[in-house]
Amino acid sequence: MTTLDLLSDTVYCEQAVRQLDCLLGTCETFPVKRAQIYGLQQIARQEPGKVAEFAKHQSTRAERKQEQVSEQAKLGLQAEIDFWHLVHRLCDSSSPWSVLTEGWKHAPAELRAENIPPRYKGMSPDERTRRNQLKADQQAWLARWTKDHVPAFFERFCTYALYRLEIPLPGTSGKR
Repeated sequence: MTTLDLLSDTVYCEQAVRQLDCLLGTCETFPVKRAQIYGLQQIARQEPGKVAEFAKHQSTRAERKQEQVSEQAKLGLQAEIDFWHLVHRLCDSSSPWSVLTEGWKHAPAELRAENIPPRYKGMSPDERTRRNQLKADQQAWLARWTKDHVPAFFERFCTYALYRLEIPLPGTSGKR
């Protein structure tokens, strides 16, 4: 079983459920429409490196819309903004858990950031070449990880979001 298969069946499923349930626990209505979830799923499949950009664009749109609506509608839009911020964080390497932070746990030892020597004045040409090659290899590895694992994670995330879309949130009545 590959790392991708293993993570998809365990960690990605658990994190998708945990992250979405944590967000939905504070919402009165489901924060996004079905079409937006399908759009996220499509972007993750076709252009995995652009998921964070897509989420940022969606949250910016919702923020602009929020400025033009009544106070009651602002609450619903805030939930949508929070949803897109969550999606962005799930792609960001500075978050406590994201697809990229999970990737760094599985990176080859020689490509981990702590194993790449710092740049300093007076580096020999051989040291500089080796360092630059390690950085290039690290970027290539990260691009492959993103290409393979972002679609796998967001497939689980979007599937669970579509499932939750059909279940009434606590404190609400009936379908949304």
